[in-house]
Amino acid sequence: MDNNKLKLEVGDWVKGITRNGELIHGYLEKFQSNHSRVELKVVVSDNEQIIGSTVRLEKKDVVKIEKSLKSTEKQLETLIDLALATRDHTWFMELSKELIERRKNVSSSNKRNTTIDHNDKTRRNNRV
Repeated sequence: MDNNKLKLEVGDWVKGITRNGELIHGYLEKFQSNHSRVELKVVVSDNEQIIGSTVRLEKKDVVKIEKSLKSTEKQLETLIDLALATRDHTWFMELSKELIERRKNVSSSNKRNTTIDHNDKTRRNNRV
């Protein structure tokens, strides 16, 4: 897997294949640009026994997973649970902030829609 084009950093979500051929998804726990190995926390794998453990892989064997979509509230809640389980305080705080912002935006959007609906009904009633 060619990863030379992407800059890796601690906390990045990556996927890869272990020496035993196990497919894994996780996030980087340790990474030094001058070393050829990285350490990642396994979150998903076809080998359930290694989920939650830390594995070392060659840097060339991991691919950074780009965040392309906004997470849903349910996904954020699941990630918050994962951050708590892994005792990652920084990640927990980031996810919590994102969830609060999302809920604020949804609440504001619902209020605007309610106001618009109310104004439309008022205008229709005034025409009668």
